[in-house]
Amino acid sequence: MEEVYGTHDKFMEEFNIDIFTCYVPWPNQLGKQVEVEDLTNVKLGKPKKEFWLEYNDWNEDFSGINIKKGVEKYGDNKAVIGHIWGIIESTSTFLGIENCWANLALEQDLMRTWFDKLSDWLCYIIEDCIDEGVDIITISDDWGGNNNMLFSPDLWRELIAPYTEKLVKTAKNRGVPVNLHSDGYIFDIVPDIIDMGFNMLHPIQESAGMVPELLKNNFGDKITFYGSLDTVEGLNLYDGEELKNYIKKRFEIYAPGGGFIFNTGHFVQPEIPIERLIYAYDIANQYSKLYTNNKF
Repeated sequence: MEEVYGTHDKFMEEFNIDIFTCYVPWPNQLGKQVEVEDLTNVKLGKPKKEFWLEYNDWNEDFSGINIKKGVEKYGDNKAVIGHIWGIIESTSTFLGIENCWANLALEQDLMRTWFDKLSDWLCYIIEDCIDEGVDIITISDDWGGNNNMLFSPDLWRELIAPYTEKLVKTAKNRGVPVNLHSDGYIFDIVPDIIDMGFNMLHPIQESAGMVPELLKNNFGDKITFYGSLDTVEGLNLYDGEELKNYIKKRFEIYAPGGGFIFNTGHFVQPEIPIERLIYAYDIANQYSKLYTNNKF
């Protein structure tokens, strides 16, 4: 981006990007994974605010900006999101993804005990982020695969939802809206997500089976849709007039009546030319102004 266009800040200002996301690091800072039988013995303790809000030791694949820096730099002119890792994603950092999913079935009592402990700890993190000045909390927890959930909706309701709801209520009790980031197909639990208190849903992954018209028609008056530019079947697949029509269609579906924040669904991959991203955001700006001014 810097070679072709200029700084990220210049890009954000020119294209009216008014939300900025900053990150808390992975919960597992042990430097190793643990066996499931040792999970409940992991010492979490009360988070040390300075470490979790001022973390800078990002890996090569993820160069995030920490909570403190994000609020200081963008808090006066953007809505700042504090990105928190949810129950499943947090646990996966300790067990590994496959072991985490397997033990949702094999070690349910142990996992409940851990989730209760973990959720209390994550609530401290949320409180600290809000004290620092974030405007929105994102709980990031991938529950969906392609055209199906990664585990049954009933298991999710029994084993994951109660502890996720604890996180949501912590933020909502402070008057801070909460966004869910969950990849993949999660249509079956969208009513539960709304009842739980989530205000926003990201990324709306069409390539996994999340159908825009069904989402808007069924839930458009109850939750804000945040995303819509699928980086697999949208930004990666189309360019030029086809990409323009793709974006136009998403605005036509999601924008009427409000409750829509245009954004990419996932990280923009390196193979996407910066010129295409610039074009996409230019088109999005045109349509957002039309809808804002009630001219569309």
